[in-house]
Amino acid sequence: MKQIRTTFIACILLLSVMPIFQSCLDDDDSNPLFTVGTIKTLSDSEGDFYVLLDEDSKLFPGDMSNLHNYKAVDGQRAFVFFDELPEEMPGYEYNAKIRWIEDILTKDIYFMPAEKEDSIGDDKINITQMWLTRKDYLNIECQFMHSENPDKKHMLSLVVNEASTGENDQAGYVTLEFRHNANEDSQLVPGSAIVSYKLDNIADLLEGKEGLNIRVNTIYENEKFYQVKFKDAATDATTRAGHHPSSTLVK
Repeated sequence: MKQIRTTFIACILLLSVMPIFQSCLDDDDSNPLFTVGTIKTLSDSEGDFYVLLDEDSKLFPGDMSNLHNYKAVDGQRAFVFFDELPEEMPGYEYNAKIRWIEDILTKDIYFMPAEKEDSIGDDKINITQMWLTRKDYLNIECQFMHSENPDKKHMLSLVVNEASTGENDQAGYVTLEFRHNANEDSQLVPGSAIVSYKLDNIADLLEGKEGLNIRVNTIYENEKFYQVKFKDAATDATTRAGHHPSSTLVK
């Protein structure tokens, strides 16, 4: 069995999880393992799923006694907290006792016509980490300013700007724009979030390309472009995400 590329979650990670999650994990003195993956359903039956990890190995939920009322959605990105079980499961690299699963905001890429630009927004935001999961998902960890008002949901969008002149395109890359709509929220304290964008609806644009060129209106440096290559896709995101961004502030 190959070595799973996960991290033990330390206090800095656990403190950022909602209290209800913390109370569940406190039932066991040992630290659970933590990884990022994609939920893959096997049938329409609730609980009939496995987790495809970002380096292409499969995690089987051999014990779900701690997992209550989780609805598995095919293609949903998620944080997975677990303990590895000693019994091998044929067809899977890992057999796990699931402690908790927390869904990651998972969205489609939007083809933005010029008349929709105002509603999509272009408020300032920083990309702190970004990685590809094969050619399936672009994962973005970001930082923005907010008021801590739970009723002020910030909207995060990855768009194909149909009104773009193409002047900032890069040869061999598909240009996308990471857009932020703060919904007129006050900029008082920094917050972070993580979102995964499905790449399936731009598959035709990706043919023959080596990566993505991401435009963002940054907090301190205004407009910037970041490149991410497909050849770097099959890596485990758990080593990249040193903390646990909140998903409660965004949609």
